[in-house]
Amino acid sequence: MKRVGEVSLSELKQVGRLRLAYAPFDVCVVYAAGAVYAIEDACNHAGASLCEGSVDGENIACPMHGYIFSLATGALVAPRGLCDDQRTFGVRVEGDREEAEDGFELEIKP
Repeated sequence: MKRVGEVSLSELKQVGRLRLAYAPFDVCVVYAAGAVYAIEDACNHAGASLCEGSVDGENIACPMHGYIFSLATGALVAPRGLCDDQRTFGVRVEGDREEAEDGFELEIKP
């Protein structure tokens, strides 16, 4: 698994999503619907990697039980009330560099 800072925006666009190591957890960075999103990778329900789930527009589904989360807000879309929302990170894109704005810096560099 790559670490934050070891991947370019152009690579992310090609593969669609990447799980990046960022201690103490991993972040799933997704290029979907023309935007870049960053969401904590481990599903709050049972810990499955969201990066292994399917992406539909601005939502990502957990591959284990099919829980659907908003990539933009981390809110549990369906089924409602069965687990907590996911932590998300605001991403600012400048050229081939991305920075998350939620308490730490997330960079994807060339």
